[in-house]
Amino acid sequence: MRTTRTAAALLVLTTLLSGCGAWESFRTSDFAKEDGAAIVSAAGKAMADVTSMRLTGQVVARGTQVLLDLSMGPKGRCTGTLRAGGSHIAIRRVGARAWIKGDEGVYNSVSDRALPPQVLTRLSTSWIAADDRSILDLCELDGYLESFRVVNLVDGAGKAARDTSDAASDVTVEAEESVDGERVVRLSADTGEVVWVLSDAPHYVVRVESAVANDGGSLTLSEFNREVRVEVPDRGDVVRP
Repeated sequence: MRTTRTAAALLVLTTLLSGCGAWESFRTSDFAKEDGAAIVSAAGKAMADVTSMRLTGQVVARGTQVLLDLSMGPKGRCTGTLRAGGSHIAIRRVGARAWIKGDEGVYNSVSDRALPPQVLTRLSTSWIAADDRSILDLCELDGYLESFRVVNLVDGAGKAARDTSDAASDVTVEAEESVDGERVVRLSADTGEVVWVLSDAPHYVVRVESAVANDGGSLTLSEFNREVRVEVPDRGDVVRP
Protein backbone atom coordinates (compact mmCIF):
# COMPACT_ATOMS: atom_id res chain seq x y z
CA MET A 1 0.00 0.00 0.00
CA ARG A 2 2.80 2.38 0.93
CA THR A 3 4.65 1.48 -2.27
CA THR A 4 1.54 2.28 -4.30
CA ARG A 5 1.12 5.64 -2.62
CA THR A 6 4.80 6.44 -3.17
CA ALA A 7 4.59 5.54 -6.84
CA ALA A 8 1.44 7.63 -7.24
CA ALA A 9 3.07 10.60 -5.52
CA LEU A 10 6.09 10.35 -7.79
CA LEU A 11 3.84 10.17 -10.83
CA VAL A 12 1.93 13.28 -9.76
CA LEU A 13 5.16 15.12 -8.95
CA THR A 14 6.67 14.25 -12.31
CA THR A 15 3.51 15.36 -14.11
CA LEU A 16 3.43 18.67 -12.26
CA LEU A 17 7.08 19.35 -12.91
CA SER A 18 6.71 18.55 -16.58
CA GLY A 19 3.64 20.72 -16.89
CA CYS A 20 5.13 23.84 -15.33
CA GLY A 21 8.55 23.48 -16.84
CA ALA A 22 10.30 23.26 -13.48
CA TRP A 23 11.79 19.91 -14.39
CA GLU A 24 13.66 21.55 -17.26
CA SER A 25 15.35 23.94 -14.85
CA PHE A 26 17.26 21.02 -13.33
CA ARG A 27 18.69 19.98 -16.67
CA THR A 28 21.90 21.40 -18.08
CA SER A 29 21.49 22.85 -21.56
CA ASP A 30 23.70 21.73 -24.43
CA PHE A 31 25.14 25.24 -24.59
CA ALA A 32 26.32 25.04 -20.98
CA LYS A 33 28.17 21.83 -21.84
CA GLU A 34 30.30 23.64 -24.43
CA ASP A 35 33.87 24.58 -23.60
CA GLY A 36 34.90 28.12 -22.75
CA ALA A 37 36.11 28.97 -26.24
CA ALA A 38 32.82 27.99 -27.86
CA ILE A 39 30.75 29.99 -25.38
CA VAL A 40 33.03 33.01 -25.72
CA SER A 41 32.76 32.84 -29.50
CA ALA A 42 28.96 32.52 -29.46
CA ALA A 43 28.60 35.44 -27.06
CA GLY A 44 30.95 37.60 -29.09
CA LYS A 45 28.96 36.98 -32.26
CA ALA A 46 25.67 37.74 -30.51
CA MET A 47 26.93 41.01 -29.05
CA ALA A 48 28.28 42.08 -32.43
CA ASP A 49 24.68 42.15 -33.70
CA VAL A 50 23.35 44.35 -30.87
CA THR A 51 21.96 47.68 -32.09
CA SER A 52 20.78 49.04 -28.73
CA MET A 53 20.72 48.08 -25.08
CA ARG A 54 20.19 49.26 -21.53
CA LEU A 55 23.09 49.29 -19.08
CA THR A 56 22.43 49.42 -15.34
CA GLY A 57 24.57 48.81 -12.31
CA GLN A 58 27.42 50.25 -10.31
CA VAL A 59 31.09 50.87 -10.97
CA VAL A 60 33.95 52.40 -9.02
CA ALA A 61 35.58 55.41 -10.64
CA ARG A 62 38.56 57.01 -8.89
CA GLY A 63 37.47 55.46 -5.64
CA THR A 64 33.88 56.71 -5.92
CA GLN A 65 30.91 54.42 -6.43
CA VAL A 66 28.81 55.45 -9.41
CA LEU A 67 25.32 54.09 -10.07
CA LEU A 68 24.32 54.25 -13.70
CA ASP A 69 21.28 53.62 -15.86
CA LEU A 70 21.86 54.27 -19.56
CA SER A 71 19.87 53.34 -22.64
CA MET A 72 21.97 53.48 -25.80
CA GLY A 73 21.03 53.11 -29.43
CA PRO A 74 22.46 53.64 -32.90
CA LYS A 75 23.69 56.97 -34.26
CA GLY A 76 24.82 58.15 -30.84
CA ARG A 77 21.38 58.14 -29.23
CA CYS A 78 21.53 57.81 -25.47
CA THR A 79 19.57 58.80 -22.38
CA GLY A 80 20.00 57.96 -18.73
CA THR A 81 21.21 58.93 -15.27
CA LEU A 82 24.29 58.77 -13.09
CA ARG A 83 24.36 58.92 -9.28
CA ALA A 84 27.46 59.44 -7.19
CA GLY A 85 28.06 60.73 -3.69
CA GLY A 86 24.39 61.53 -3.22
CA SER A 87 24.25 63.66 -6.37
CA HIS A 88 22.28 63.00 -9.54
CA ILE A 89 23.13 63.72 -13.18
CA ALA A 90 20.82 63.22 -16.16
CA ILE A 91 22.40 62.81 -19.58
CA ARG A 92 21.12 62.88 -23.15
CA ARG A 93 22.99 62.45 -26.39
CA VAL A 94 22.00 62.63 -30.05
CA GLY A 95 24.82 62.14 -32.54
CA ALA A 96 27.71 64.47 -31.72
CA ARG A 97 25.65 66.59 -29.29
CA ALA A 98 25.19 65.88 -25.60
CA TRP A 99 23.55 67.57 -22.64
CA ILE A 100 23.74 67.01 -18.90
CA LYS A 101 21.60 68.24 -16.02
CA GLY A 102 22.85 67.95 -12.45
CA ASP A 103 21.36 68.79 -9.09
CA GLU A 104 22.80 71.47 -6.82
CA GLY A 105 25.10 68.95 -5.17
CA VAL A 106 26.85 68.28 -8.47
CA TYR A 107 27.75 71.91 -9.07
CA ASN A 108 28.78 72.50 -5.47
CA SER A 109 31.16 69.54 -5.69
CA VAL A 110 32.87 70.67 -8.90
CA SER A 111 33.05 74.39 -8.11
CA ASP A 112 36.15 75.79 -6.40
CA ARG A 113 34.03 78.35 -4.58
CA ALA A 114 30.54 78.66 -3.15
CA LEU A 115 27.98 79.45 -5.83
CA PRO A 116 25.17 81.97 -5.21
CA PRO A 117 21.75 80.37 -4.68
CA GLN A 118 20.33 81.91 -7.86
CA VAL A 119 23.20 80.48 -9.91
CA LEU A 120 22.71 77.04 -8.39
CA THR A 121 19.01 77.20 -9.16
CA ARG A 122 19.65 78.23 -12.74
CA LEU A 123 22.21 75.49 -13.32
CA SER A 124 20.26 72.71 -11.64
CA THR A 125 17.13 73.46 -13.68
CA SER A 126 18.90 73.78 -17.04
CA TRP A 127 20.58 71.45 -19.47
CA ILE A 128 24.28 72.10 -19.98
CA ALA A 129 25.63 71.60 -23.49
CA ALA A 130 28.45 69.11 -22.98
CA ASP A 131 30.07 68.06 -26.22
CA ASP A 132 33.25 66.99 -24.48
CA ARG A 133 34.67 63.70 -25.76
CA SER A 134 34.45 62.06 -22.34
CA ILE A 135 30.71 62.79 -22.15
CA LEU A 136 30.12 61.51 -25.67
CA ASP A 137 32.09 58.35 -24.94
CA LEU A 138 30.02 57.72 -21.84
CA CYS A 139 27.04 57.14 -24.12
CA GLU A 140 28.84 55.39 -26.97
CA LEU A 141 27.13 52.06 -27.62
CA ASP A 142 29.96 50.58 -29.67
CA GLY A 143 32.43 51.43 -26.95
CA TYR A 144 30.44 49.53 -24.35
CA LEU A 145 29.95 46.56 -26.64
CA GLU A 146 33.71 46.36 -27.04
CA SER A 147 34.46 46.93 -23.35
CA PHE A 148 31.92 44.50 -21.93
CA ARG A 149 32.02 41.79 -24.54
CA VAL A 150 32.62 38.45 -22.88
CA VAL A 151 35.93 37.97 -24.70
CA ASN A 152 37.37 40.51 -22.27
CA LEU A 153 37.87 37.48 -20.08
CA VAL A 154 40.70 36.47 -22.35
CA ASP A 155 42.86 39.57 -22.06
CA GLY A 156 41.44 41.29 -18.97
CA ALA A 157 42.59 44.64 -20.33
CA GLY A 158 39.27 46.30 -21.08
CA LYS A 159 39.55 45.64 -24.81
CA ALA A 160 37.78 42.97 -26.77
CA ALA A 161 40.06 40.28 -28.07
CA ARG A 162 39.51 39.32 -31.68
CA ASP A 163 41.06 35.87 -31.40
CA THR A 164 39.23 33.54 -29.00
CA SER A 165 41.08 30.36 -29.92
CA ASP A 166 43.00 30.35 -26.62
CA ALA A 167 40.01 31.38 -24.51
CA ALA A 168 39.37 27.91 -23.14
CA SER A 169 42.62 28.00 -21.19
CA ASP A 170 41.73 31.33 -19.57
CA VAL A 171 37.98 31.00 -19.08
CA THR A 172 36.28 28.65 -16.64
CA VAL A 173 32.71 27.53 -17.29
CA GLU A 174 31.39 27.70 -13.74
CA ALA A 175 27.73 26.68 -13.85
CA GLU A 176 24.36 27.18 -15.44
CA GLU A 177 21.85 29.08 -13.33
CA SER A 178 18.74 31.21 -13.52
CA VAL A 179 18.84 35.02 -13.59
CA ASP A 180 15.59 36.98 -13.86
CA GLY A 181 13.82 33.87 -15.11
CA GLU A 182 16.32 33.12 -17.87
CA ARG A 183 18.91 30.38 -18.05
CA VAL A 184 22.47 31.71 -18.14
CA VAL A 185 25.97 30.27 -18.13
CA ARG A 186 28.41 31.79 -15.65
CA LEU A 187 32.01 32.19 -16.80
CA SER A 188 34.98 33.37 -14.78
CA ALA A 189 38.61 34.26 -15.42
CA ASP A 190 41.79 34.58 -13.40
CA THR A 191 41.70 38.34 -14.04
CA GLY A 192 38.74 38.66 -11.65
CA GLU A 193 35.98 39.09 -14.23
CA VAL A 194 32.76 37.08 -14.12
CA VAL A 195 30.32 37.08 -17.03
CA TRP A 196 26.83 35.64 -17.48
CA VAL A 197 25.75 34.57 -20.99
CA LEU A 198 22.25 33.57 -22.06
CA SER A 199 21.94 29.82 -22.57
CA ASP A 200 19.42 30.29 -25.37
CA ALA A 201 20.29 32.02 -28.62
CA PRO A 202 21.01 34.80 -29.18
CA HIS A 203 23.69 34.31 -26.54
CA TYR A 204 23.84 37.85 -25.20
CA VAL A 205 26.06 38.86 -22.31
CA VAL A 206 23.56 39.90 -19.63
CA ARG A 207 25.78 40.59 -16.66
CA VAL A 208 29.40 41.55 -16.03
CA GLU A 209 31.20 41.72 -12.69
CA SER A 210 34.76 42.72 -11.94
CA ALA A 211 36.63 42.40 -8.69
CA VAL A 212 39.60 44.44 -9.88
CA ALA A 213 40.80 46.65 -7.02
CA ASN A 214 39.72 50.32 -7.27
CA ASP A 215 38.10 49.67 -10.64
CA GLY A 216 35.50 46.98 -10.06
CA GLY A 217 31.77 46.93 -10.49
CA SER A 218 28.68 45.07 -11.55
CA LEU A 219 26.71 45.81 -14.71
CA THR A 220 23.53 44.35 -16.15
CA LEU A 221 22.85 44.47 -19.89
CA SER A 222 19.24 44.24 -21.05
CA GLU A 223 16.54 45.51 -23.44
CA PHE A 224 18.56 44.55 -26.48
CA ASN A 225 17.62 45.95 -29.90
CA ARG A 226 14.76 48.10 -28.65
CA GLU A 227 14.06 51.60 -29.87
CA VAL A 228 15.83 54.30 -27.85
CA ARG A 229 13.99 57.62 -27.88
CA VAL A 230 15.84 60.75 -26.83
CA GLU A 231 14.17 64.12 -26.41
CA VAL A 232 16.43 66.99 -27.43
CA PRO A 233 16.23 69.78 -24.81
CA ASP A 234 14.56 73.02 -25.89
CA ARG A 235 17.01 75.82 -26.71
CA GLY A 236 15.61 77.94 -23.91
CA ASP A 237 16.48 75.22 -21.42
CA VAL A 238 20.10 74.89 -22.52
CA VAL A 239 23.05 76.75 -21.01
CA ARG A 240 26.48 76.73 -22.63
CA PRO A 241 29.45 76.74 -20.24
